[in-house]
Amino acid sequence: MKAWRILSLDTLEASLHMAVDEALLRLHAQGKSPPTVRFYQWAPPAISLGRFQSFDGVNVEACRRLGLSVVRRSTGGRAVLHQGDLTYSVVAGTADGVPATLAASYRRLGEGLIEGLRLLGVDAEPGREATGTVGLVVCFLRSAGGDLTHRGRKFVGSAQTWRGESLLQHGSVLLAPQAEVWAELLGAAASESLRARLTSRTTSIGEILGRPVEAGEVAQALARGLERVLGIRLEPGALTPEEWALAREIAPKEFPALCSPNAPMPDPEGRIAPA
Repeated sequence: MKAWRILSLDTLEASLHMAVDEALLRLHAQGKSPPTVRFYQWAPPAISLGRFQSFDGVNVEACRRLGLSVVRRSTGGRAVLHQGDLTYSVVAGTADGVPATLAASYRRLGEGLIEGLRLLGVDAEPGREATGTVGLVVCFLRSAGGDLTHRGRKFVGSAQTWRGESLLQHGSVLLAPQAEVWAELLGAAASESLRARLTSRTTSIGEILGRPVEAGEVAQALARGLERVLGIRLEPGALTPEEWALAREIAPKEFPALCSPNAPMPDPEGRIAPA
């Protein structure tokens, strides 16, 4: 049984979280980092945008009023709100047993997540919508094959990027509803329709189980599910000095805060200077 590293549940700011995931991917591709599973939350809470997503549509003043940072991910997709959620990341490669294709790797890791959710008492299945849907600002309004749903309502969103034969997959697991926050973020014109769509198309583990859930409880179950499905043993570890150094080096350059309580306001054309 192959051993992978698991990093304990931690809380960092948005830029550093994204930089840590990217550092793990780069160093794994160089053979310098082991396959790693990581669980984390965000302080302050944040919005992560897909790699190619425009900042347009996000209410900067609302972000500041709600104390939210905004950062861009290295993976694709649409905006994800990291408040009332648990984020996971997996960095591994084909040499570690990860399938080499996008669909197969999503399916394999998804099976591990589904098994972990089953241990919590949550039934889940892959999303079934087309991946080419456009015009959706919010990630959780679409459920594609890499996402997970409960009775047709999405509560886990995932995204991938590859570097050579090494994969980074990370995703957000909703612990509590987010519709009200999103309605405020996107403004009055969209609030009622968006609130209704999110309420009908999404759910959360807390809603499914009918009780509050702690991030640590969910992380533990997901880790067990990944172990069972992937046939691995997760051994507790920590980031190495090289991993930390790379993450801190690339965070301000490659994952700058696009918006934070202390960041400058956008110019008249709506551009945001890095904080």
